[in-house]
Amino acid sequence: MRTTSLAVLLILAVALLAIGALATQGPAPADPPVLHERALKAITFNTQAYGVDPAKTDKRSMQITAEEDMHIVALEHFIGVGKGSLSDNGHILSTAPDNPWVKWEEAGTGMEPSGVAGYFGYCGRDYYSEVAGIADVMAYEPFPAGTHVPVRAGETLYMHCYACNFSPEHVGYFHHMVRVLYW
Repeated sequence: MRTTSLAVLLILAVALLAIGALATQGPAPADPPVLHERALKAITFNTQAYGVDPAKTDKRSMQITAEEDMHIVALEHFIGVGKGSLSDNGHILSTAPDNPWVKWEEAGTGMEPSGVAGYFGYCGRDYYSEVAGIADVMAYEPFPAGTHVPVRAGETLYMHCYACNFSPEHVGYFHHMVRVLYW
């Protein structure tokens, strides 16, 4: 009988320990968050090379209509300037149809449209003398982690360009391109 009582006590002790262990364990851990993989897509604005008459300024815009919601996360810029003389040029993106260079007074240096709401992705070359051949600017512009510029399906995205040929006698050649990376 002593063995049976000891066996019962031992079984009760093991059962109590098991119940206590289960009670302190808490709920099952949550599943880890699901990370959504998003493939980057790209659209490209490209003026191709174009001429600007002597002592003239060209202020052109290009546009695309977003076929789907776009979350722009980076831009790849290209600005090409042909052999020539002193020039000033740049481009900027916006969902606003107004080309800022049409509205702003011509002002030499400092054409960068900083601090203007609704415009982003400025890339420019201000007052470079290019007399020995092609001199291009290429730049990759990523946005800070977790940020993006939204363009909703059906909205229009514009690339506004500015190209000023200071030469009094030669046609200047310019080329603006932006590859827009989005998900």
